[in-house]
Amino acid sequence: MNTIAQSLRGWTPDDQVSNQTFEFLTLAPELLEVVSSHRAGNQQFLVAFNWDSTSGPWPRTYGIHLSFEPDAHQCHARVRSAPTFGWAGHWLVERGADPRAVGEFLPVSDDPYNFGPGNKPQGLLFGDNYGFARPGGRPTRLIEDRVRRSGDRYRLLASEEAYSAYFNEEREANLVLLEDRDPRAAGRRFLIQLETIQLRTATYNIAEGGFRTMAQARHWIDQIDGRAGTVPPLPATDPVTGLSPSPVPAPVQTSGRAVQPAASPHRTR
Repeated sequence: MNTIAQSLRGWTPDDQVSNQTFEFLTLAPELLEVVSSHRAGNQQFLVAFNWDSTSGPWPRTYGIHLSFEPDAHQCHARVRSAPTFGWAGHWLVERGADPRAVGEFLPVSDDPYNFGPGNKPQGLLFGDNYGFARPGGRPTRLIEDRVRRSGDRYRLLASEEAYSAYFNEEREANLVLLEDRDPRAAGRRFLIQLETIQLRTATYNIAEGGFRTMAQARHWIDQIDGRAGTVPPLPATDPVTGLSPSPVPAPVQTSGRAVQPAASPHRTR
């Protein structure tokens, strides 16, 4: 039984938008794979993967916020699409979710595809089976935590597939293009977050790079080789701050000889 459908059973939507959200969440519950579920008082915050995204240009993830009114037995329900788990969590945090709790993902079943004993695949069957992938390392978790807590720092400009696992069968990548409005990012205002899904390990990793102009960021995107599944190097950012390293002044170059005092411009008699 789908966790979201269970949460809504017996409750009445409290307004028209909630009614539409109920219909969306219960019409085909098997299309939503719950990745994170956090309950706080009468509120529930969920991050879910959208299985519809594997067959068309649909959002990959959703943030779902349910607020229950026990006395009236009503539920206020809202949903927001997002390009990644981290950005779904960002929307939930803006609505009052605990950033740490939203980032605690549910464990993946040993047999997520329900193939039965002896038929379990190693890792993911397809790169777009994002719902069965989890963060692959500490830098990725730090970036996601920053995203969830970032408030209005970033403006989402675009999200798109970088390359598909169809050609290389080992990894797939998607990117998010952001405008970083932090004053400290003035020299690298446009940020690319590249999320690479590793099929064999069922993990994903996020890399970031900051660019001075939109044209430079778009040029980097244009250099991606989709068939080879390769991308150009990204200018490094710090996973905690999301900022490019401060430039280090070049050391003073000397000739190695003692400096001679300049000759006096006046002659002595």
